[in-house]
Amino acid sequence: MKNAPDDDRLQRSRQARQVIAGSDVRPPSSPSYGASYAAQPGGMFSPAQRNYLIAVAVLLFFGLLLYLVFSFGVASIIFFLLAMALLAGWVVF
Repeated sequence: MKNAPDDDRLQRSRQARQVIAGSDVRPPSSPSYGASYAAQPGGMFSPAQRNYLIAVAVLLFFGLLLYLVFSFGVASIIFFLLAMALLAGWVVF
């Protein structure tokens, strides 16, 4: 005869191994469960991606402006930051 704690432990292990079908899973009640890949009604970019693109555009504009006014030696710092931002965006997004 089995003990009650053994039956409870077996029942919990069965529940842990149970596979849940997709139709049994309910969506979360709040829409703020994760904004990174949620459907965005305002466009095709998430707010983080939009901010990243704006920052990259500002770096490019500032780098080109420094290149035209001074020389590539001065603008190389901004272009280096732009290259690092592009690599980080490639890794993150």
